[in-house]
Amino acid sequence: MDKFRIKNPSTRFYCSYAFDWIFCAVLLALFFLLDRVEPFHREFSVENRGIMYPYEEKEAVPVWALGLIMAVFPVVLMFIVSIGIRRSPYDFHNGILGLLLSVLLTTIFTQVMKVAVGKHRPDFLARCMPMQNGAPLIHDRPLQLWTITVCTQTDKHILKDGMRSFPSGHASTAFAGLVYLALWVGGKMHVFDRKGYSLKPVIIFMPILAAILIAISRVQDYRHSGTDVTWGAIIGIIFAVFSYLQYYPTLTATNSHIPHPCRDFSSHTHRRDDVGHLENAIGIRRNSGEFIDESRAIDAQGHQYDVRGYADGSGYSNSGGGGAGQAQQDYQLQQQQQQQRAYEAGYYQTNNSNGQVYNNSK
Repeated sequence: MDKFRIKNPSTRFYCSYAFDWIFCAVLLALFFLLDRVEPFHREFSVENRGIMYPYEEKEAVPVWALGLIMAVFPVVLMFIVSIGIRRSPYDFHNGILGLLLSVLLTTIFTQVMKVAVGKHRPDFLARCMPMQNGAPLIHDRPLQLWTITVCTQTDKHILKDGMRSFPSGHASTAFAGLVYLALWVGGKMHVFDRKGYSLKPVIIFMPILAAILIAISRVQDYRHSGTDVTWGAIIGIIFAVFSYLQYYPTLTATNSHIPHPCRDFSSHTHRRDDVGHLENAIGIRRNSGEFIDESRAIDAQGHQYDVRGYADGSGYSNSGGGGAGQAQQDYQLQQQQQQQRAYEAGYYQTNNSNGQVYNNSK
């Protein structure tokens, strides 16, 4: 069955990340579908001062400008650093994929919230233009709220968009793209290397400052309230951090400038105990055979020991074949399998002069 294994490193690389790109394409299609969904029609008061602000078609940061700032600019910067300076197409690939995942996950989550909540924008009454019996509606009836049936706005898009205030889409996507960029740049500069260069935090805070200014502009345009942009920023930050850690180590890691190793992909594995690509993707490993004992911990050297300790004070268990020696052998076997998969994927190369394996991603 080994003949069914994909041996070409390039082919295995593209197959490994095919699901990620397909998933992003599905998220993009889902966004356009959600944009057509009618938001929840929340009743309102014409005497509510929070929705009495004027409506202006001109925005300080229109959608096209937002796309340039939070998507195009990060991609250009990644291209310059990854291709022009570091000469690493793999780094460029992972950087773009993480950025795309961050923005799309944020956008989908934001759209679902907008449709479900149906909160009115601060300029909703100016959009709605409520009328009754041919006269502007400026007072409420006792113990009664109004619905959009009193609105005379002829442009359905303007009216529907007026009921999508929470959370702010500009704020969430701006933070999703620019916080991700700040993390990416911080990893390349080793911002937490404890060398005390104050220029590093200044550089990584610049994208975050740009995201904050975009969020403030939405309040100035009377498109959102402070609560809308605050929660939009929180959503964007969460997905930015999540997406970045899918493809890169933490900023405190010594190799923070290097993306995670290329995944192993194959239609058939060499050993019965090898972990398949699907199990790696979902993160849930299958154990066959007898039940396993996970009540004992694994130390940094791969030794399995009982946290309660033993009479000899070592804490290691030697019963049932599950002692430190067996645990060490299992750990070494696991390391050899991971190294072999990484080598076959082209992430490691062997120095023929001394037989050592070194990282070729830098």
